[in-house]
Amino acid sequence: MPVPVDARQAMIDSGSTQALHVRPAYNVPLPRWGVPTRPRPASIAVIGDTGCETTANAALNQNCLKDWHFHGLSVNAATTSSPDLVVHVGDYVYREEPQLASDKSLGCNVMSERGGWGCLVKDFFEPAEALLAKAPFLFARGNHEACQPPVVGRGVEWWRYLATQIFGNDECFSISSNHPAEAEPVVIDAGTLHFILFDSSAIPDADDFVLNQAVATQYIKWFNQVNALANRHPMQEYFLITHKPLWMVKAASSTAVTWTGPTLAKAVEQTTAKALAPNIRLVLSGHEHLYQMLDFNSTRPPQLTVGSSGTKLETAPDDTKVEGKVVDGEPVTQSISHDIHGYAVLRADPGNPWRLTFHNSAGRAQSPSCTLSTGTTKEFSCP
Repeated sequence: MPVPVDARQAMIDSGSTQALHVRPAYNVPLPRWGVPTRPRPASIAVIGDTGCETTANAALNQNCLKDWHFHGLSVNAATTSSPDLVVHVGDYVYREEPQLASDKSLGCNVMSERGGWGCLVKDFFEPAEALLAKAPFLFARGNHEACQPPVVGRGVEWWRYLATQIFGNDECFSISSNHPAEAEPVVIDAGTLHFILFDSSAIPDADDFVLNQAVATQYIKWFNQVNALANRHPMQEYFLITHKPLWMVKAASSTAVTWTGPTLAKAVEQTTAKALAPNIRLVLSGHEHLYQMLDFNSTRPPQLTVGSSGTKLETAPDDTKVEGKVVDGEPVTQSISHDIHGYAVLRADPGNPWRLTFHNSAGRAQSPSCTLSTGTTKEFSCP
């Protein structure tokens, strides 16, 4: 439900719903900043790919009782980092075969329920309760929320509960056929900081590492729209959120790197401006199950990937082999990767630029701490 911009308190009336539990149980957190400002100090927690992966593939199957740290991460991020805003970069449910989960429970314990409300509660709303009660959320859509068979429920749930524009049950089928990107870019205002949500959920996984020009062509208009949105306020800063990264290194050797995603990057290259708008200072993504900050020390914004907040992790590349390699026509000047469960924090104290730290699931900051530049050249300084 819409909340007036001048509201000082909001609560969910548990008497108005037949739900067994209301999450968060008490007050709904409201923004702690005004329209012409950003929070002082501003603290943004970034999480992504948070669910517990249960699948018949033994190499990917996760022990949800022992190896799934999202609940503890949520509690520690809420208490230790105390964010003003939480950004979830997508992929909320990973229970492909809920009957195999070590923590299965009623409502999410048989195959037919894997796309239902019960598994969304189990994989997200229950473990995220501490963060949901701490700060407002900005929800991005991941490929796990695509509205396509056989798991149609997750796309339906996205449009019913998490999207910026809410639709009734099953309406996403007609939406998907009408919009190749499934949702137009939309601006979310947080004072003088603006986020642009870019829906990359429909990009086929086969095109993550190999250029598909036909798909890229479909997305050119969406990136032109991203730039048009950012150009409305050229003196203010924007963070672009796309679940699938524009530039992210999956693996590196002494001679080459494997990076994602050339299809999205090619769409940016073929826009009218041939690049992202100058005031887009950072790209936030997930999808790959690790943490990485990739820097180009150029007018291209750094790429922050946070896909490490819950699901089974991938092995991070050797950063020393990433740096100096060319990704989408530009050399990487800095790469910081972690393959431990955690979340990112972006913080801006009064009069200071954004500082970036990665925190493990216990809430402890991992070195280094990096500062985002404010000039034409966009880079992180990480002493």
